[in-house]
Amino acid sequence: MKDALDWIGMWAHAVLTNKFVALTLGGALGTHARYWLSRWFNEVSWARGFPLGTLAINISGSFILGVAAVLILERLPPSQQAWYLLIGTGFCGAYTTFSTFEWETFKLVRDGNFAFALLNIAGSVLVGFLGVVLAVVLTGLVMPRR
Repeated sequence: MKDALDWIGMWAHAVLTNKFVALTLGGALGTHARYWLSRWFNEVSWARGFPLGTLAINISGSFILGVAAVLILERLPPSQQAWYLLIGTGFCGAYTTFSTFEWETFKLVRDGNFAFALLNIAGSVLVGFLGVVLAVVLTGLVMPRR
């Protein structure tokens, strides 16, 4: 048992001291979690007609990022903040970038920057949606449907 714990400790240390490995591992785990959760929601009959999988991923990713940010960035000593690369940036970044948007908006509100928070919300949601509409229109002009 002690050998197994030693091995786990050495593995965790190797992951956390190599930013590339931490980001890659976290990203791979987040990508798979998103894929399998989305697939599950797409297969259940009661979730059809509404992007419930995406909504669930965005909400759960925001929750995971909030916990990770508070615990790792604000409660743990600086020597432990590499965990954030694995969980916050890697996992949550691949799982949903919406969680980053939510966390950054929360920090703006917490710091009293309400105008910037509203600008971030409007820019990300409304202008982001307009970006999708523009992309669809321009793509349709360049490559019309047959």
